[in-house]
Amino acid sequence: MNCKEAHRVLCEAQDSKLSFARRLTLRWHLAICDHCTRFGRQLDFMRRAVRRYRDGGDGK
Repeated sequence: MNCKEAHRVLCEAQDSKLSFARRLTLRWHLAICDHCTRFGRQLDFMRRAVRRYRDGGDGK
């Protein structure tokens, strides 16, 4: 898996469950690629922020 595919799979994983093989391949890539790991964390952060905003929470 290259970085471009990893980014696509990380985005896909936000909306649907990945197969075992796909999760395993992604985890292997993330284990060796700091950039994609950081991208995944940024996606998680944005998803939580949007959810908080949608639910009316202001973090206080």
